[in-house]
Amino acid sequence: MELFSQPVFQALVAGLLSWLSVSLGAAIIFTRRQFSRRAMDCLLGAAGGMMLAAAFFGLLQPALELSAHLGRWSFAPIIPGLLLGAAFLWGLDRVLPHIHMLQDTTEGLSTGWRRSILLVTAMALHHIPEGLAIGVGYGAAAVESLNVGSESLGLTTALVLTFSIMLQNVPEGLVVSTAMRAEGYSARKSCFYGVLSGVTAPLGAVPGALAAGIAAGLLPVALSFAAGAMIYVVVEEVIPEANVSGNGNLATVSCIFGICLVLALSSLVK
Repeated sequence: MELFSQPVFQALVAGLLSWLSVSLGAAIIFTRRQFSRRAMDCLLGAAGGMMLAAAFFGLLQPALELSAHLGRWSFAPIIPGLLLGAAFLWGLDRVLPHIHMLQDTTEGLSTGWRRSILLVTAMALHHIPEGLAIGVGYGAAAVESLNVGSESLGLTTALVLTFSIMLQNVPEGLVVSTAMRAEGYSARKSCFYGVLSGVTAPLGAVPGALAAGIAAGLLPVALSFAAGAMIYVVVEEVIPEANVSGNGNLATVSCIFGICLVLALSSLVK
């Protein structure tokens, strides 16, 4: 029973559930061959909104509360964490070969990888900060037992963060499998690639939990690091992808709806 209360174990389970939600989204490809571009843009917009809300309400708000004892300088550990998280994803974006699904532009180091692999790595890149966020959330939840004084930090917040990420992973899994189907792959192979794109979520969750558990004083930096990574992905990839096909207004409304959904979820469970 003691194992189930360990943050690293909890983060691993949550990361696996996040991967499962990607897989469920990918499996929707079995219901029909194609989905409209408008529907894909709306789903991407909603996913981006949920990621933004999770970053602010599930990560940055607790980080600010943890550093409140610094008074006017409570932002001091937050900004470096945000910048480091964004820089981490920027570095991966520059190095890891991938292709933007709807923009059809290739980034990262030059490689001979097939287009299908480049499509998968693009979405796998999205799930790295999500896994980190989940891991940091459960690592930070242990702060309650240390009486570090953040009202919004706790297992409930970590669970809300996990559920929010799971919700937005469903459309992301569908986007991958739909893109693979458009490339001419069978429904089974398209689903497989969609499932594969989510493997980075549990892989990122464990180091996130370990990093958060090193020292309570570093928690604001760890939380804001995960937030910076998530915000980078949304601004650099998710939102541009949702707007490239001329459905910007619908994607924006969907993004706001995603934010409202996570905000309502965060309030209802408290």
